[in-house]
Amino acid sequence: MPYAPSLALATGTFEIAAGLWIITGPGRKAITRPVSAILFLLAGYQILEAMLCQHGGDPRLARLAFADITWLPAVGVLLVERLAGARRRFSPVFLAAATALTGWILLDPGFVARAVCKVVIATYDTPSDLYAVYGGYYQLGLFTMIVAAGYAMAGHSDGLARRHLADVQIGTVAFVFPAMLTELVVAQTGGSQPSLMCHYAAFLAISLVRLGYRERAHALGDAPEPLWPWAA
Repeated sequence: MPYAPSLALATGTFEIAAGLWIITGPGRKAITRPVSAILFLLAGYQILEAMLCQHGGDPRLARLAFADITWLPAVGVLLVERLAGARRRFSPVFLAAATALTGWILLDPGFVARAVCKVVIATYDTPSDLYAVYGGYYQLGLFTMIVAAGYAMAGHSDGLARRHLADVQIGTVAFVFPAMLTELVVAQTGGSQPSLMCHYAAFLAISLVRLGYRERAHALGDAPEPLWPWAA
């Protein structure tokens, strides 16, 4: 079936709108800025995927999409550290790695040999040896987000920070594991993990909207009404 950009564009539009709503509203900028940055990165991938699939799987646009989403784990670790008030920081290492990988991806024309788009996902042929390094960085970054958020929740006395950290952890788990499971179970999705992750990352975006709503209410001195029945 031919690629339909509607899902990517709808998700990207939601993520841009949510990022703007959070960054322009009240709340601690040390928190709202990385939250909005993650939403803008997710939206950037969605828009770039839609563009590359409308241009025959252009490898140059595919490299831009990879470069964009390279920053998600690094900014995510930074957000967790700020929510946790961590003294020991790993985010500078991830940010430096993201910078190096972004440059390498953009300068290496062989990083993505081709992209094939079907239905709502893109499948990438990534023959470059760099892809193994990229994958290791990405999985380590997401694992760090999940584990560090859990560790911080266990020892944090601030209820607001614990709820924020829970949103980050739940949102990350909710997109990482379904994407991995889909690629494992559905043979036709081999090579589609970046696309699958970014589509499933709509769950992370929703969790970050919850976080932003709670942060806004806290800044205004209000007791937030739940956005959804399970929201706290």
